[in-house]
Amino acid sequence: MKLSKEFKIFWSYISKYKKEFYKVSFFAIFSSIILALIPFIYGKLIDVAQTQPTATNLILSLLGIWFLINISNSVFSNLVNRRGSFLAIDLYTDLICRVSFHLMRLPLSFHREKKIGEIITKIERAADRLHGFVDQNLFWSLPQILTAVLGILFLFFIEWRLAIGVSIIFVGYAIITISKTEHIIVAQRNLSAAFEDVGGNLYDAIFNVQTIKSSAAEDYQEKRIKADYKVRLDSIFKRFSSLWNSLLLQQQIFYSTGFFILFVAAVFLLVSQSISVGKFIMFFGYLNLASNPLRMIGWSWQNFKNGMATIKRVENLMEEQTEDYNGKGKIIKNLKGKIQFKNIYFKYKEKPWALENINLSVLPGQKIALVGGSGEGKTTLVDLISLYFKPQRGKILIDGIDARKLNLKFLRDNIAYVPQEIILFNETIKDNIKFGNQKATDQEVVEAAKIANAHDFIERFPNKYEQMVGERGIKLSAGQRQRIAIARAVIRNPKILILDEATSSLDSKTEKLVQKALEKLMKNRTTFIIAHRLSTIRLVDKILVLKKGRIIEEGTHEELLEKKGAFFEFYSLQFPPNIKSQIHEKEV
Repeated sequence: MKLSKEFKIFWSYISKYKKEFYKVSFFAIFSSIILALIPFIYGKLIDVAQTQPTATNLILSLLGIWFLINISNSVFSNLVNRRGSFLAIDLYTDLICRVSFHLMRLPLSFHREKKIGEIITKIERAADRLHGFVDQNLFWSLPQILTAVLGILFLFFIEWRLAIGVSIIFVGYAIITISKTEHIIVAQRNLSAAFEDVGGNLYDAIFNVQTIKSSAAEDYQEKRIKADYKVRLDSIFKRFSSLWNSLLLQQQIFYSTGFFILFVAAVFLLVSQSISVGKFIMFFGYLNLASNPLRMIGWSWQNFKNGMATIKRVENLMEEQTEDYNGKGKIIKNLKGKIQFKNIYFKYKEKPWALENINLSVLPGQKIALVGGSGEGKTTLVDLISLYFKPQRGKILIDGIDARKLNLKFLRDNIAYVPQEIILFNETIKDNIKFGNQKATDQEVVEAAKIANAHDFIERFPNKYEQMVGERGIKLSAGQRQRIAIARAVIRNPKILILDEATSSLDSKTEKLVQKALEKLMKNRTTFIIAHRLSTIRLVDKILVLKKGRIIEEGTHEELLEKKGAFFEFYSLQFPPNIKSQIHEKEV
């Protein structure tokens, strides 16, 4: 990446706070200027004390100026540190929010292909790098560069021959730093990638801790994570550390050698009385003033390059195309919910067709069940309705209009999805229900809960609707979570409903409550049901049987049983003859 592009990316974060940046920079520059006067005052004091010991007023004046300069430098340095730290915190927050908000607007296809732990690690490392550079380097480095320049200029006035020697040391030091930095940046980039990968694996392990515990696999998982860190990170970290320490060693040897030669030369000039004691002290005061920043600027430059390498990885995420919720797509005033699939073909990147030649017409209010084995295309088909994915061929019509021409927010506002595995936010029950419609009143929340058969159990909680549900809703039972999700769908008042059958893991009593709630929810809504338990779809208008992305059978429950085809085979597996006769007797 070219340096100009790096600064452009960095400035894109700073520019929002450029007024504050300019203020802090002014304080830092002013502090560096007054700091540059200290060696001059100090050297002048030595010369006056030696040559004019009776000039009390002059000595006191110089001492007073020296004291004021030190106090002023302390005050301005404190301002720089405090306000620079505040700015660094703002930038840290901005990067986290900016990238996180962008991720939320990326299509579902992106999230299904990426490891969330890896992405979070990437964002956190970039934010840490940006914060660290601004807080510890930026407002220190720029003034220090100015201090070093002023120091060298003063050195030329004091003794130009020694100043030339200092300039040679500085140039050589800079060449060593720049020549070695690129190798360190490559190592840092590899290190960042490894951190993101192992961080993603660690996040996955913690995220799935229940699965680990249920398998008593803590020891196994610990070994895997430890291997990640020890095998992958150790070698890359050692490579990075070796390069960095090699650079430090070369810098130190070069500087120490140059300083020794300069010191010998200065002593020779002092002995030959070419310079005074005061100038000798002044010279090394400015040399120290200039050399300390020089060594630290190399470190700051390396931090900047490392930080930008990490931030660039996040910037790559920002280049991913987001979904357009603010587009000028069409809005249907009186949406009915008629859905047509016309010659739909869809596949995931280089994989085979997930859906082929799908033709289907669903009237408003109809209930359609999707049946088939795992990976046959059921979820993919309903995902296309919400435009989570777009077909490569064919089109989906909503009330006769191509879904891709509709306003995306309008489309999704009119679709509610109740998944099989419910994940709730670690908020109150009311907040989780209102997530379906943030403008809903408390009364509407209660009404939605009643329709979902959730009101009674909510009222039994100590805090009722203000009850916290815990991480992922862990404080609620599976049936309670399902009914909260149904209430969330009710409060949306959608025209189109998608159900990933929600009763497969519930006990019979809870299943009946959830099934009744679903029946209320489905009333007068175009509904797609991904069916796992065939007993729950007897009363749907049409059943579609999918195999390898194709519709191989369609019809009512009775029609498909009479055909004795694929659906009959599924049904027979779930309900052997003796079980089917018992079910029939109960229904009669």
